[in-house]
Amino acid sequence: MKTFNNILISLLLSITSLSLYAQNKEIKTDIYTSIFSEEYQQPLVVEYTIFCKPDSPTYDRDGISFKAYPGLNGSSSSDYAGNVYDKGHMAPANTFACSEKWLRETFSYANCALQHQGLNRGAWAQLERFERNLAGLYDDIDVRIELFFSDKWTTNSDPARIPASFVKSITWVEGGKERTLSFDFPNEDTTGRSFWEFLID
Repeated sequence: MKTFNNILISLLLSITSLSLYAQNKEIKTDIYTSIFSEEYQQPLVVEYTIFCKPDSPTYDRDGISFKAYPGLNGSSSSDYAGNVYDKGHMAPANTFACSEKWLRETFSYANCALQHQGLNRGAWAQLERFERNLAGLYDDIDVRIELFFSDKWTTNSDPARIPASFVKSITWVEGGKERTLSFDFPNEDTTGRSFWEFLID
């Protein structure tokens, strides 16, 4: 009976998850896939594979600004004004800077979350550098980011919901075996802290 109940619970959770995603939009670009909540005006899940190598020539991001994704009710610059939140790339700009087209694709509100500036520029940025270094050692570095939300919203006229945390999983094949590292970051200032502190055991 216990086994049956566990199977039933798993099935119900799967149905709930599918229902949640069905209410939102799946956006596929050349470099990332985003499950996006128009209600929250934030991505729920972003997945990407790293193609660029650390020694690849790169394009300059200067002068590139975030743009609305066509037909999507996403956040806007007003959500990020006058508060502690950066326009946090989920699929990172520097990770895809080996192609000007890919670099520009990262500057989309479909790929952007309200991320505390102390996280975006701190432990999160460290982890992005780590995954780029992995791409220099191994092929097909797969990354999945899941966003979990607080009950807080921005205070502008068309508010967006503020993430409470970000869970990032990085998967690659090493010596014929698949390896995965997962990290759980609260959406708060991580200045002076290492990304390894947020590793999920």
